[in-house]
Amino acid sequence: MKDTLYKQIKDGIYTREEVTPDGLHPNDKGHEFVANELITFLERVKEGNVTDPLIPLSPMKEPFTANQYEGAKRLTIRNSFPTLHGFRVDTKEKKGHLDCFKNGWIGKKEGDSIQFELEASCLAIQYRKTIQKPAPIARVIVDGKVEEAILLDSNFQEDWGDCLFLEPILHHGEKKKHEITIEIIEATKEDQAPFYLLSLIFV
Repeated sequence: MKDTLYKQIKDGIYTREEVTPDGLHPNDKGHEFVANELITFLERVKEGNVTDPLIPLSPMKEPFTANQYEGAKRLTIRNSFPTLHGFRVDTKEKKGHLDCFKNGWIGKKEGDSIQFELEASCLAIQYRKTIQKPAPIARVIVDGKVEEAILLDSNFQEDWGDCLFLEPILHHGEKKKHEITIEIIEATKEDQAPFYLLSLIFV
């Protein structure tokens, strides 16, 4: 960054205030600049256009152990088309990386459901636990096995704010096609917030 973004600030192309509120932590624009510099550098490395002596010319050695999450994928409204029964797509504009409860799926009433089909051996679900209580409770059913359903309670038991919660569903199972159903099983007219599903992460 010293030869790129820092130099641009020093040369007056950008002001410090444009990229950081306190001189230490980047704002959204600062994060974007840093990300672009990293992407540009990695593209140069990939193309073999970097002669930095600190970067080995020989291929990287094979790892000693396998990275079980190396091929992880994340399903969001941008790359998946689940079957919706009562759930709806949240298309509100996302405003920065801290605005995390956007571009997901929303369920409000008992019986609302959303269904995905995917091939995986590991699966986790990202959803919102909220301090705005009461809030709906859902369950996850894998391959129609209702007796093994896992609860997704969107009522957060802390008071510091809403939580982007990650619930493991499958872990090191057999890699095969699965049918994943998320269904609202408890909801009332007194609910202060809907059930908010952000994404499915799987390998």
